[in-house]
Amino acid sequence: TAQSRSCGMSSLIFAVSLVSGYQLSASGPLVMQTRASHQLMAGYRLNNYELPGPLCALNNQALIKLSKADDRTAGGLFVASEESSKPREGVVVAAGPGRTHPETGKLMANCVQEGDYVLLADFTGEKVEYCGESHMFINADEILGVFDGGVPKAEAFKPMRDRALVEVAEIATETASGIALAVGDEEQPTLGQVVKIGDGRLTSMGDLQPLPISIGDHVLYGKFSGTDTTLEGKKYKIVFASDCLGKW
Repeated sequence: TAQSRSCGMSSLIFAVSLVSGYQLSASGPLVMQTRASHQLMAGYRLNNYELPGPLCALNNQALIKLSKADDRTAGGLFVASEESSKPREGVVVAAGPGRTHPETGKLMANCVQEGDYVLLADFTGEKVEYCGESHMFINADEILGVFDGGVPKAEAFKPMRDRALVEVAEIATETASGIALAVGDEEQPTLGQVVKIGDGRLTSMGDLQPLPISIGDHVLYGKFSGTDTTLEGKKYKIVFASDCLGKW
């Protein structure tokens, strides 16, 4: 079955990670790091319980090996002002086949696969300790996006489905005539330029519906919409296309 094949692939990937381990890198794809041989002898453990084999993700879940940074991800991606909005990055260790739509019975395929280097919001999912390291089970639909080739740069970022990566516009600090404007901390920009978009919104039939925005569009989005992130020193907002109020 698809689930069995997924578990088999997870076994292979995690076996490699037990021997060498994944190290998340800011300069390129995953870099292999040598580990002590006693970790290979330890077997599979979940929250201090021994398992007879590798852990498999079910349905639309993804098991993600988290980076070990707290205030900044291993790729130097993010500094947050709100703990609840802090994204993190990690590698997908196992992914379920997807979810079945309750009305149409169509399989909504999982949008990530083993080995993907992903960005996710810190407050989502269920944290577990798997084989002595921090992991998280998360509904794949909650993942913000994937970095193609494992490179944590804006040009390599692919927003998940109906999300968009928006480069945030700078707040004006003076008028056209040079008069200084008072800017409070609560006055955050709510507009910017779309630099990346997902493949589209998934319909009940499993088809992808094109988004109403395109790369290059300037958009206005809701004040409390999306998740803030920083890539290569630039501020971005990851928002749903439906959170955009207007474009030009």
